[in-house]
Amino acid sequence: MKFVTAGYNVGYPAYGAKFLNNNTLLVAGGGGEGNNGIPNKLTTLRVDPTKNSEKEQFCILSEFTLEDNDDSPTAIDASRGIVLLGCNENSTKIAQGKGNKHLRKFAYDELNGQLKFVTSVDFDRSTNADDYTKLVYISREGSVAAIASSKVPAIMRIIDPSDLTEKFEIETRGEVKDLHFSTDGKVVAYITGSSLEVISTVTGSCIARKTDFDTNWSLSKINFIADDTVMIAASLKKGKGIVLTKISIKSGNTSVLKFKQVTNKFKGITSMDVDVKGELAVLASNDNSIALVKLKDFSISKIFKQAHSFAITEVTISPDSTYVASVSAANTIHIIKLPFNYANYTSTKEKISKFFTNFILILLLSYILQFSYKHNLHSTLFNYAKGNFLMKRNTISSPYVIDEDLHQTTLFGNHGTKTSVSITDSLRLSDMHETDSVNVSKDLDIESSTIDREAIDLGITNATFRGEDNARV
Repeated sequence: MKFVTAGYNVGYPAYGAKFLNNNTLLVAGGGGEGNNGIPNKLTTLRVDPTKNSEKEQFCILSEFTLEDNDDSPTAIDASRGIVLLGCNENSTKIAQGKGNKHLRKFAYDELNGQLKFVTSVDFDRSTNADDYTKLVYISREGSVAAIASSKVPAIMRIIDPSDLTEKFEIETRGEVKDLHFSTDGKVVAYITGSSLEVISTVTGSCIARKTDFDTNWSLSKINFIADDTVMIAASLKKGKGIVLTKISIKSGNTSVLKFKQVTNKFKGITSMDVDVKGELAVLASNDNSIALVKLKDFSISKIFKQAHSFAITEVTISPDSTYVASVSAANTIHIIKLPFNYANYTSTKEKISKFFTNFILILLLSYILQFSYKHNLHSTLFNYAKGNFLMKRNTISSPYVIDEDLHQTTLFGNHGTKTSVSITDSLRLSDMHETDSVNVSKDLDIESSTIDREAIDLGITNATFRGEDNARV
């Protein structure tokens, strides 16, 4: 398995990234208010780490420079040519109550690779420059979007990305750590440090909630891997370790399908993304490493240590699962080209391990069968089953149990009078009729036998009388 990697200095601290298509990466970041010589920008690049030169590996298609006095971008997402950016205006304007158009919309033209500013809006109406848009997400099909503020408790808004109108807002239970949409966009889920909340984007009502997570878990990232299944990444509060848990939210009920501590080498997770098939996850750790996790068994298949020299702010997977991109506050972009069908690939080491595991299981099964045959355990087991199950089954008079409360409606008489009769009583009545019939039959047989004997006795008596009469004659 060969991974091809490449790095690039984009010239400003990068705080957000998203693939616009299979090989076009959007990056956002900057030096913040005052710039300090570092601009605030959005950059689109065509990436291919297999090329020979850096310019071919990272070909800049367009750059959009934001206002010099604005803050640096804090969150970004894109879908179907729509780009939403969370970015505060300058702090003086905000403090003076002149507004803060913190959510901005851009359009991406795929033909020429250019970004075009469309509009911006102020949802929060805040006069505190420390309040900013912490999270921005758009559903996969681009029909609905969600943003979450940095306030605690945070305010989450469900909006229409086509015109940036608010559908409804959600008052959360604390600091929102992360949020994500289902693949059809009908459901949005968000997590705090200790709870999961699932909201319908159609009605705005809560459809599922889970608050009984392990108290040693600190929830940090969430992603839908199916319309009714989410995956959550959590770090351990005590000691090092990252836990992944898969949770079903089907029919409004939450149930843990699987969980596993995937590593004890990381203290925390700064970013997570999952491929569109729900087969591969990429994690960025607080030690600037990147881990690839196969979701079929929650196993870490590869770790790229120290992929950046400073904090990794975002990781993203291309739609065709070919590339993994990560960006950092160290002004750098890191690209990994994955082997084809990597999520389902089984390495030679895994194949050997599986072979020996199966071999040991076969040997163990063979030994058990041989031991059983040698000590006649199969006959003992059969006799035990025969004595404890088969004989008991034969003693049961009927496999059916009649419910005493079961009733049926029966029509009696010419006028259709309805009378409710217990089925059990009906059966008892039938039994009485059958018993009476048998008794009458037996009485008739006895009476007939008695009559026959009396007839025989009478015949003998008559014969005696006739004999006596003949003697007299």
